[in-house]
Amino acid sequence: MASENHGPETRPTLIGRLADPACEQAWEEFVRLYRDVVYRVARARGLRHADAEDVSQEVFAIVAQKVEQFDPAAKGSFRGWLRKLARDVAIDRLRRPSIGTGSGDSAVQRQLNELPAGEDTGSLWDVEVRREQLRLACERIRDQFSDGTWQSFWLTAIKHQSIADVAKQLSRSEGSIRVARCRVMAKLKQEVRRDDREISL
Repeated sequence: MASENHGPETRPTLIGRLADPACEQAWEEFVRLYRDVVYRVARARGLRHADAEDVSQEVFAIVAQKVEQFDPAAKGSFRGWLRKLARDVAIDRLRRPSIGTGSGDSAVQRQLNELPAGEDTGSLWDVEVRREQLRLACERIRDQFSDGTWQSFWLTAIKHQSIADVAKQLSRSEGSIRVARCRVMAKLKQEVRRDDREISL
């Protein structure tokens, strides 16, 4: 989690902190946000669990080597660069003989031939990033709300139960369920925007 000593305006960007190998907190935050994203994208590309784990490790190793030279003017957004890196590493992994290519496994070769262009991978990546951001943001803010307020939000916004049903379930008025959900959603959006600022989109 980002340092509590800095507000959003004064906190240095996560990318800048990643360039400092001594900043373990930045790396923990970065890996926490992106490890599962890279893994799920690799799995969606057809990689087995062990290979997807290897892709995650390889991607972070490359980031550690190259983040200091990252130039947004030349490479665009950091998130876009990371997305392309994850896709390239996953495709390279698919092409290695250890998972079947070159051994007569036509299904794997067919999968390689049918890999979509970057836009498709980009959509998948963006969905996974947003999902992980929301999951981590929920973890960060959970303790700031009472159980009743959190359940009002969780059951309506995440579990998609109706406000009327949740009001009966929690023995609260429908109005209080709406207010509670709005309070949590506002805080959640604030946390996600903070993450976006940290990644310097």
